[in-house]
Amino acid sequence: MDRIRNLGGLVFLNLRDRSGILQLVIDPNKIPVAKELSLQDCIMAEGEVRERPEKQKNPHLKTGDVELTVKRLEILGKSKVPPFVVEDDVKANEELRLHYRYLDLRRKVMQDHIIFRHKIVTAIREYLNSYNFIEIETPILTRSMPEGARDYLVPSRLYPGKFYALAQSPQMYKQLLMVAGFERYYQIARCLRDEDPRHDRQPEHTQLDIEMSFVDEEDIFKLIEGMFLHIFKKVLNRDLSIPFPRITFNQSIERFGTDKPDLRFGMEIMDMKPFFSEKDFPPFQGKPEIRGLVVKDGKQISRKTLDQLNQEAKKKGLEGIFWAKKDGPVSGSIARIIDENIIHGLNLEDGDLLVVMAGKRDILYFLGRLRNEFAQKLNLISEGFKFLWVYDFPLFEKEPKTGRIIASHHIFTQPKKEDIPYLDKDPLQVKGRLYDLVCNGNELASGSIRNHKRELQEKLFSIAGIDADKYTMLLQALDFGAPPHGGIAPGIDRIVMLLAGLNSIREVIAFPKTTQAQGLLEGIPDFVEPEQLKELHIKLEPT
Repeated sequence: MDRIRNLGGLVFLNLRDRSGILQLVIDPNKIPVAKELSLQDCIMAEGEVRERPEKQKNPHLKTGDVELTVKRLEILGKSKVPPFVVEDDVKANEELRLHYRYLDLRRKVMQDHIIFRHKIVTAIREYLNSYNFIEIETPILTRSMPEGARDYLVPSRLYPGKFYALAQSPQMYKQLLMVAGFERYYQIARCLRDEDPRHDRQPEHTQLDIEMSFVDEEDIFKLIEGMFLHIFKKVLNRDLSIPFPRITFNQSIERFGTDKPDLRFGMEIMDMKPFFSEKDFPPFQGKPEIRGLVVKDGKQISRKTLDQLNQEAKKKGLEGIFWAKKDGPVSGSIARIIDENIIHGLNLEDGDLLVVMAGKRDILYFLGRLRNEFAQKLNLISEGFKFLWVYDFPLFEKEPKTGRIIASHHIFTQPKKEDIPYLDKDPLQVKGRLYDLVCNGNELASGSIRNHKRELQEKLFSIAGIDADKYTMLLQALDFGAPPHGGIAPGIDRIVMLLAGLNSIREVIAFPKTTQAQGLLEGIPDFVEPEQLKELHIKLEPT
């Protein structure tokens, strides 16, 4: 029961199910039970479908030309007064909606999201099946093999003191399937990682896992571009231009200050050293990098905002930001060093804002953040979807807190052939055969060409300080004629979120967790009975 209108002699009901809404007309004198109806009741009605009078037709409803004159009605399930009004324009906060998620999912907009997700997953399966991929399920209970996040651990009742781990991804298993000779595998895989949730991240999420033997990067790119072409045509009835643009990791950082750039607007980061390195301005003198942004029509960015950004930059250990506005005369913190050479060289026009930073390469990341914030504030972001590939990522990086070398992306990645000699000399110079698919500033997929030789894989483990014993099953398998292979894992939740025009993956997951990793519907995490802990040989220390 979606809506009730009692007009005295007749009662008009909106009956809702997954297919839509139908208006019911009831004479309460003939059907007394109609007086007991309330919103969200589950009912069954029988009657005669008839055309509505011309003036009463509703062009906004698919069934707006007809109605059902009810001859028999039965209440199958009475509803209490719901905790919030179940309507598309819901007023309830997200916590209440998640607590009563089954009611929230009754809303048409939410059902549309879940059905939209189903259509995308169906299109994915259609496409991959047509290319002779085999869908294979891999275990959720596995051993602890950290892949960049904490594992969820499951204590064993039968083997005291031992634990399973919930799979962070099917990484080991899909590589073993390549060794097993399946050549083309995919899975709509559940992945579980004990990491801090965000708007686009959940403790448990779903990814499309793909692995292929005897492939290189071009094969992966072509396959995935074709898959998105199919999804867009099948689900959105839209054409998509392929191939997608490609840029290296270094190019992405230099131009956009991020490895997941949004191409829906310009405002790229510029090298301003030729304009400012010789100026009599101490903050710029002797700095290895001087970079900046020219923000067209940036006069809307207030001085207060720029001062706040300057303080934020300083808190991060940077020199701060320096700026100038051209609105007739030039004003701002670097107005005195702006000359005609700079104005013409940077094509500064009235109303433009110039933002400059000096220091090491980490200023690029701050400028990348400013680029996105300014674009949103000034409504520069165009409609549509802008895909691109980012590749040639560094294989290793230094952990900021400890300074030790760790895998920057994926420890199972094959180094670029020409960089292998640097593994012993300077691992931080080594690039991996890594690639990310990015769309509208969102990382949608990440993948790599894998190591298929044990000796090289063990060397990478050693450089990153990883205990190779945790990966015995993979290393042993690589001893038995492992084929060259590679893969990629697009995130289903993010893809659906992006294509549906939403900002949170919780809107496209039937039963999501909160940003604090809580399940409000289930009341989890929760305490368990002492007997259960005893059975699992676990004793809790007081906190």
